[in-house]
Order: sequence, then C-alpha cells, then structure tokens
Amino acid sequence: MAYDVTCVIPRWGRTFQNMMKKMAALSPDKAELDWVRELVAAGKKHATVDPVQARRYLDELDCPYLTLAPDRKRTERYYRVGFLGMEVRIGDLVVRLEGDEPHNGSSLIKLDEVDLTVVGMDELLSMNQHFLRCPELVRKWGMYNYNIDKDTDLRIAGSANLKAFNSLAGREITDFVGFFLIANRDSIDYNLGYEKLIRHGVPIFVKGRYQGVVHTLLPGSNTVSVENVEDAVLANKGSVGIEIIQSGTTIKEKGLSVYGPPLFLSESLYVADYHRYQKSEKFRRLLAYLKPLGYFDREHIINYVAWFKALAANLQDSWINKPSPGEIFCTLEEMKNGLRPYRLRTRGWVPSDNYKVEEAVALVLRSLALIEKEYEKPRI
Repeated sequence: MAYDVTCVIPRWGRTFQNMMKKMAALSPDKAELDWVRELVAAGKKHATVDPVQARRYLDELDCPYLTLAPDRKRTERYYRVGFLGMEVRIGDLVVRLEGDEPHNGSSLIKLDEVDLTVVGMDELLSMNQHFLRCPELVRKWGMYNYNIDKDTDLRIAGSANLKAFNSLAGREITDFVGFFLIANRDSIDYNLGYEKLIRHGVPIFVKGRYQGVVHTLLPGSNTVSVENVEDAVLANKGSVGIEIIQSGTTIKEKGLSVYGPPLFLSESLYVADYHRYQKSEKFRRLLAYLKPLGYFDREHIINYVAWFKALAANLQDSWINKPSPGEIFCTLEEMKNGLRPYRLRTRGWVPSDNYKVEEAVALVLRSLALIEKEYEKPRI
C-alpha cells in the first residue's frame, strides 16, 4: 500500500496505547489497530532476558506488525514485544505508522526521514534544547517554537490531546505530567525550594536522561543520576529528587511529599517537519484530521484543569506549598518570554515579537479566568 504521510510513535507504553486508540477512532482499520494495541499491552507480561524465549513468544503471536526490542528503561534490559509498523487509512490518506524509541522521533525529523512524530515535552527538551535561544525559559511547550533560533524544521504542531481513564476523575483526562520536587514526608520543610537546594549544594536525585534539562533550568544544581528517583529518596533520609508525576498515586503510596509547582509541564505533542508540512497538502490534511490543540485553546485549558484537580485531590496534604492552577499554566511574564498564541497557519508556527501582543495579554488574562472558573466547579 503506497503511503502519503509518515508518523513515528513509541513502540509501547501509555503514549503508544493512547495514540493507537486515537488512530482507531479515525480509521476504518480499527479492528486491526485494536488487535495490535492489545498484543503489545499483553506482551509486557512476557518480557524476558532470554532472546530465544522472546522470539518464540513473538512467533506465536503471528502478527506482522510487531517486533522485539530491548526495554532500555529497565536495568535487566528485557526483550519485549513492541510495535514495528503498519499502513493505516485515515480519511482518504494512507499513513505509514512506525514504532521507535520516543526520543528518536524528533531525531528522525531532523534527519528529514519522517513527517510527524508523537513526543513528550520532556523528551523534546532532553534531545533538542540546543536549538533554543533561551532554553532556561522554556517550561511549557507553548514557548518552544518561539525560542527556536537554530536552523531546524522541527516544530511543535500542538497537543496530541491523548487521554486515558482516571479513576479519581471518573473519566478520561489528558496525559499531562509535571516534573516535581519530591522529598520524604518525615522531613517536611515548608521553606524547601530550588534556590535553597542549590545554595547549600544539596544532592538532587534525577534520572540520567533528564540531567541536562535540569542543569539548564537549574544552573548550579548538584544532580545525582539514579535509576529510580523515588526509591533513592526513600533510601536516603532528608534527600530530595525531581520526578515525573502524573496521578500522584505512587508518590502517596510510598509516603513521599511533592513540593511547589513543577519544574516544567509535559504532555504528548505532535512534533512535525515544518518544511514537509509546507510542501505536502496531504500532510496538512492529516493534521486537520488529528486536530492538534493550541496551548491556549479552551479545550486544552479545560483538560489541564481536570488533570490538576485530579492530582490535587489524590495528593491532598502530600502536596506541600501547592500553587494555584493558573500559576503553573501561564503568567504574563511568561508571555513576554514566548508563551504566545500561535496557530498552524501562522508562518513558521512562530509568533513574531510584536505578534498580537495586546491580544496575547488579553488571552492570558481570559485563560486565567477560565482556569479559576473551572477549578471552582465542585466536580473534578
């Protein structure tokens, strides 16, 4: 089957599952997509360090869309069934969907080998912050395109709006995560913050792949690379770490505390080759089908508040110095640093310095008012 557009997604995991469900909702190939998604989910239980056993399990599945790959996020380096690739019909288009390591997606765009990928803001910053003029200021994806000052066609097209069921909210919510400061609950310090930690040279546990990002956002920080941040904090009394938190359930169960606002927000994003987007009418149509959300779109704001409320309700008093939801989402100061409204039809998807500045200020104020209104609603 000849394809029109290429798209890379993770081989497995939450983003893979959510993206396959979204594709299935848009495609007449729903049954086949659901089959592949279920096989990959079940394959996690059959992960093994024995390549012969792993190959035997893959052969038994008899699915041409799957492959074996090492799970490098596990110290055991399990061989695991993952997504290889397939052609999927979306409307009148044929999309070549391929599985790869999450951080490789943006690299493939830089190499001019794919049109589109689904990447988290954390992975994008880990691999591509060197393209940014002021990387230390980019803490929300709405600031990313504006700060690009190197020769690259890589652009964020918008939020992928991928959702999964949240039991506390009682419905599906978007896959927001925050990079939060965490510590033991038996050593609560209401004055704990990054400036204090840096001033005293306190070791901060982080996963190795995020050390570069943390050093950019927190110059002078004394980071220590570990495999599991939560376990390292638990094992070292009085220690702290920076960890990805989505629902807060694990943090709460382990008796840890979360401090203040996240270092930055992340969620699944459509990251595109802007040059290919300009040249390909079919690529433009695919993005129209996928409907990426802008940072200040009403739906994106409502999604964010739903995530914040679920997280706050779950953590309760485990969230020390909890900020207001608006404080995390946007401020007028961040608007000056590039958190501006832009749309796919904006040239380069990047607003200029004088791009609707008055409208941008009004939009931030309206967004903060909407966040406050949504947060005050009685239901999560």
